[in-house]
Amino acid sequence: MKTILVLNWRDLKHPEAGGAEVHFQEIFRRLVRKDYRVILLTTRFRGCTDQDTQDGITVLRWGATYFFNWQAPFLIRRALKRYPIDFIVDDVNKLPFFSPCFFRKIPCAAFFHHLFGRTIFELAWYPMALYILLFEKLCSLGYRSTPICTVSQSTVDDLVNHGFNRGQITVIENSVDTDLYTPGPADIRKPDLLFYAGRLKRYKNVDIIMDAMKILDDWHHSVHLAIAGTGDDESTLSTHAAKLGLTDRVTFLGYIDEMKKIEWYRSATIFVMPSLKEGWGITCIEASACGCAVIANDAPGLCDSVRDKVTGFLYKNNDAHSLADCINQLIADPARRQSMEKAGREWAMQFSWDNSAERMEQWLLAIAQKKRS
Repeated sequence: MKTILVLNWRDLKHPEAGGAEVHFQEIFRRLVRKDYRVILLTTRFRGCTDQDTQDGITVLRWGATYFFNWQAPFLIRRALKRYPIDFIVDDVNKLPFFSPCFFRKIPCAAFFHHLFGRTIFELAWYPMALYILLFEKLCSLGYRSTPICTVSQSTVDDLVNHGFNRGQITVIENSVDTDLYTPGPADIRKPDLLFYAGRLKRYKNVDIIMDAMKILDDWHHSVHLAIAGTGDDESTLSTHAAKLGLTDRVTFLGYIDEMKKIEWYRSATIFVMPSLKEGWGITCIEASACGCAVIANDAPGLCDSVRDKVTGFLYKNNDAHSLADCINQLIADPARRQSMEKAGREWAMQFSWDNSAERMEQWLLAIAQKKRS
C-alpha cells in the first residue's frame, strides 16, 4: 500500500476549513514522511488552483461545492487513470461518498468525525438539512461492511444508533501539537476573561455565553469575552451582544492565526466551548494543553474531550444558568481553577499527532492486508 486517495469536502486552504481539515493534514502529512503518496480529492473555491501541494500531499480540487458527493465516483475514476491508487479513504464530515459501493476491488475505509443528526437544522437551510439527514440515515447501508474510524466514544454510540456494527468501528482521537500548545507564564492570565475559538455557526451556540454573562451581571460579577473565528452567525452574535448591553465587553477578533490563538489560550481565565455537538472537541484539548481551564456544554464529543470536574466543567446541556454557575465557581476559586489547569495539561499530553498517525497507519495496513487475504 503506497498511494492513498482521501476524499474530503475541503482542503486546509479552503476559506471554511475547520477541525476536520486540520485532522487530515496532521495525520496524512506524517504518512507522507513515511514515504506514502497521499492524494486529496476535494472541492474548488473562489480563486483556487485545480491542483496544489501541501506538506507533500497532492491536492486535486476537482469537485463542486454542492455536488461533490455525486461527482465523487467519476472523479475517482479520473484519478485512477492518473495515479496507481492502492487505498481509498472517505473522510466524512458532511455528506458521505460511498466509495466502497463503487470500488469493490480497492481497499476502502471511512473516517467519520461526527454525525450532525438534528443539529443540522441549526447549520443549513431546511431543504438542505433534510437532504443531509437522509444521507446520514443511509450511511450504515452504504458502509455496511466497511471498516470505520472515528474520534470519540460519543460518535461511536451515534454511529451504532444509526445502524453501524460497533465491531467495525475503531477510535483514534484527535490530537494537538503538545510542543507548540504549552502554558505561558502564570501572570499573563487576564482576570475575568472568557475565550471562544471556532467557526461562528448557529450550532456552535456562542450566544449562550453572552446569556451567561448577563446572568453573571445580575450576580454582580462582570466578565469579558473574546471570540476568535468567522462565520455566517457573526452578525447575529453582534446584534445579540448589543441587545444584552454587552458590546463593550464582547470582542470579535475575526480570524486569528495559530500563534495568536495560543496567546489567547494562555491569557484567558477560562475557555468556553458551548457547541451543541462535536466529534471530539479539539479546541478543548488545545486550551487544556495551554493550561487553560475549560467549560463546555455536556454534549456529544465535548463530554469526551473534557473530564468533568477534573480538567474543567461540563455544564448542563444548553443551560445558560448552569454555564454561569460554572464560570462563577472557577473565577471565585482560583485554587480549584489552577488544579484544573494542571490536570488539563496532563490530560492533553496523552494526545499527540505522531501517535495518532501511527495508529492510523496500522489501521489502514490491517485493512489492506485483510483485503488481500
